[in-house]
Formats: sequence, C-alpha cells, structure tokens
Amino acid sequence: MQFKQLPAYQIRLVAESILDMAEELFARHLEIRVLDWRVLAKLADRPGSIPTEIGRDILMTPVQTGRSLLRLRELGLVLAVPDPEDGRATRYTLTQPGYSAYEAGMKIVLAVQDFALRELGAVERVALDELLGRLMSSTSYTAADLEQVSAQLFGGKRSRA
Repeated sequence: MQFKQLPAYQIRLVAESILDMAEELFARHLEIRVLDWRVLAKLADRPGSIPTEIGRDILMTPVQTGRSLLRLRELGLVLAVPDPEDGRATRYTLTQPGYSAYEAGMKIVLAVQDFALRELGAVERVALDELLGRLMSSTSYTAADLEQVSAQLFGGKRSRA
C-alpha cells in the first residue's frame, strides 16, 4: 500500500484543504485566524474561561492560546478581567464585536463545510457523520493500548528503528 492510499493520510489531506479554505476566508473577512476564531467559539460557549481551560478544551498549546488571546484583545474582540477569587488568574469574555466575529466565523465554517461536502447526498452525509464518530472514538487510546500494539509489533522490546 502506498502512503497516499492510507486513510490517515487522506483524512489529513481533506482536513488541511478545508482548513486552508477557512483560513483564506477568515483572513479576508474577519482579519483573524481559524485558531483565533476557535477561542471566540470557546468563549461564546463558556464566558469567563481562563487561558488553561481555553487551550485544553480546543486543543491549543499554551503559546497558541496566549498569542490568540493577545491578538483578540488588541482587536477589541475579547475582554480580560482579573479573577475575583484568584488575583493571579485572568478570565476572558467576548465583547459585542467579538460575539459578532464569532457569529460571522460560524457562517464561514458552515459554508466551508457545505462546500467540502457538496458532492455527498443526505444519506452519505449521515453515514459520514456516523463513520467519523466511530473513528474518533476508536482512535482514542490509553497507555495500555499503546503497550499492546507495541508488543504486537516488536514483542515488547523497545527499539530505535
């Protein structure tokens, strides 16, 4: 089997193509990145979040989270306020322009998704959704799973192949 025929490669290629189109539209119309919009989406869902919660919940590194929050503050899309219970922590909420950017970004995300799925019928979309849900569930793994696969491949020995 060639590398480009691997499902993981094909999924990555589709995801990158979708993300590239979204990035172009976000830059053109909102002057933010998709990562920044993900922060807005988190804050629309959970106002008053702290940076560690934001990063953890939307799979961003602390550096990515910090940069996005700084950029969004500079643009006036989020407001930072000290945590009343812990003066060392900062909580973030959307401003009205931030909420408007979140809503506009949601339109972009949905339009890009519809564009990407335009060749699929309703039944195929439902099937794809089901398959992706199962795939996401089955690709989450524990340390024990890693050990089991490692043992199957290399007999439990660590190697530097």
